[in-house]
Amino acid sequence: MNFRQLEYFLAVADAGQITAAAQQLHMAQPPLSYQIKQLEKELGVVLLNRSATGVTLTPAGQLLRDYARQLVDLRDRADSQVRSLGQGLAGVLSVGVVSSSIGATPNAKLRTLTRHYPKVQLRLFEDNTYGLIDRLAKHLIDVAIVRTPFTAPGLASKELATENMVAVVPKKYDHFSGASLQVSELANVPLIIYRRFEQIFQTTFEEQRIQPFVACTCDDARTAVQWAEARMGVALVPQTVAEEISGAALAIRPIRYRPWRTTLKLVWPADIAPSPLLQRFIDSY
Repeated sequence: MNFRQLEYFLAVADAGQITAAAQQLHMAQPPLSYQIKQLEKELGVVLLNRSATGVTLTPAGQLLRDYARQLVDLRDRADSQVRSLGQGLAGVLSVGVVSSSIGATPNAKLRTLTRHYPKVQLRLFEDNTYGLIDRLAKHLIDVAIVRTPFTAPGLASKELATENMVAVVPKKYDHFSGASLQVSELANVPLIIYRRFEQIFQTTFEEQRIQPFVACTCDDARTAVQWAEARMGVALVPQTVAEEISGAALAIRPIRYRPWRTTLKLVWPADIAPSPLLQRFIDSY
């Protein structure tokens, strides 16, 4: 099994037809079919269900597709980083981002970097904080923008921005007297919770003997704001997220409670010296 066979297999898997894949690869169909059959013979499994209308993946084919994409991606990253090792003026940088970093990326320095070095390509991977930390541990990405709190030994970090949590309030529930809120005032409205901070909120409510009504818990701060806009409740999200995507029908009320603060951090493996390209990226923040 070699990389060319894997690339051929991925082309067929994505196209769903050997003929269409051959056209995309600028080769004839018989040689492509032969390479796929040789791959099946070498592995001792059937990878494709073939029919008159096209092909579908067998369970073994689905598994190989996932591994093949990782292998091809790692090869491309290795090739890129080795070539750009000298000066960091070219190459591909894999960057993980959390959805709630919307207010911090991209910034002016990063735009300058990509404008001055057009051969630098950024590949973005979106996930939650712990998903991105796992990708870093597996060396599937080079650097990530994550949000505290988290526990991850072995990472170097750079603080980007610290901000408060805010309440995003639709007019239906906007009965608060002041511009900012106390935690206790959240006891009487349905809440939309960003799951990333669920434990922090719950601990605070227990400490203050508050029993709030949590109407919805979701995995994306942007979703929380959208549901608030649909008048499902009051969303508790980081301030920058609220300011970036809240519509005119929503009020943003700062919450006067210092422990509900969160910091965006740039993180990368501490045991590996940053490549010149990664160092340029870090310096752009």
